[in-house]
Amino acid sequence: MNKDIINILRKNIPYIGLVILALLLALYFVCIVDNAPVPSIVRNYKRQIDLSREVDQKKQELEQILNDNKMKSEASKKATVKDFYKVSGTGDIMTDFSPLFENIITMIKQNGLRMKSIKYTVSPQDDNLTKKGGTTYNGCKVDFELVGYYPQFTAFLNELSLYPYFVNIAKFEVKPYQYDKRILISNLSIVFYSKR
Repeated sequence: MNKDIINILRKNIPYIGLVILALLLALYFVCIVDNAPVPSIVRNYKRQIDLSREVDQKKQELEQILNDNKMKSEASKKATVKDFYKVSGTGDIMTDFSPLFENIITMIKQNGLRMKSIKYTVSPQDDNLTKKGGTTYNGCKVDFELVGYYPQFTAFLNELSLYPYFVNIAKFEVKPYQYDKRILISNLSIVFYSKR
């Protein structure tokens, strides 16, 4: 029986040697070559692939942000479209604009600003909408000289931006008070519009 095994082994020695050699080569590649330093070309290739994946991921994130911003922008454009004040039909422009005057003056007072002067002009000639609107739109320009602190002006302008009717800030000049730089003096021109 031992002779039979020995004869079988002698006949298959080349095959057994090849199997052992294949196992040793596989062991060599798994243990030694994987842990050996990878040539720089292969490392650079892997790095480029990783960078490409990162760039694609960032690109998708930026596209998502861009789409979100577009949607927000469109929504804000729709939200910022304001109506024109509709006149009551008395025929007197000053009577028609009096609720708007009262609202703006109340806003000024509520925000702690002081009015130094008020001057108004009915159908101002320097306003394009009033000139080109013909008989469709009435306009009234009100010039205010206001005194207050920066936070008061900020609060007033924020509140004015939320005003439900279309008003045009035609001019807004601010300069500090000569004796106290924290106090601001403003020349503000607002044009009120009404639709007939």
